[in-house]
Amino acid sequence: QNMEDAGDYAKLVALGKPDFIEIKSVTFCGESKASSLTISCTPWHEEVKTFSEALLSKEGLENEYELACEHQHSCIVLLAHKKFKVDGRWHTWIDYDRFHELVRAGVHFEAKDYWAPTPDWALYGSEEAGFDPNETRVYHNRTKKKAQAGLLSEEQRKMYPNNPAEQ
Repeated sequence: QNMEDAGDYAKLVALGKPDFIEIKSVTFCGESKASSLTISCTPWHEEVKTFSEALLSKEGLENEYELACEHQHSCIVLLAHKKFKVDGRWHTWIDYDRFHELVRAGVHFEAKDYWAPTPDWALYGSEEAGFDPNETRVYHNRTKKKAQAGLLSEEQRKMYPNNPAEQ
């Protein structure tokens, strides 16, 4: 329900002017007595992307921000201020060694002093959808079985960068 009014969230972003806005779905881990959330309350990655695009279209945010990164498995989209895009390349990653060096030096510093280029596979709209190609994607057995039995809907199938039945 809290994804219904992108305009109100856009007003908050316009007010705060953050460098980054990470929009993330909850990771459903099963039912709990402490919560009434169910899997039906959990947005899919495509829904998070749609909401992110809607948010960007409100309050003139598209003049200062862009869709920079995504990670499909975590249902995350990152909106970044355009100042983090230098010569057409996003710099949304952190050079931790440089960051700690700056902290130890006790000098004033800004994000641009320790930023690092964003890998192509992490960019919004990349074929990898945020999956590092040097890592191995592992699907749950139940997902593989559903895929092999043809029980994944077309919408569910679109949520995976490749066919879980083939793993």
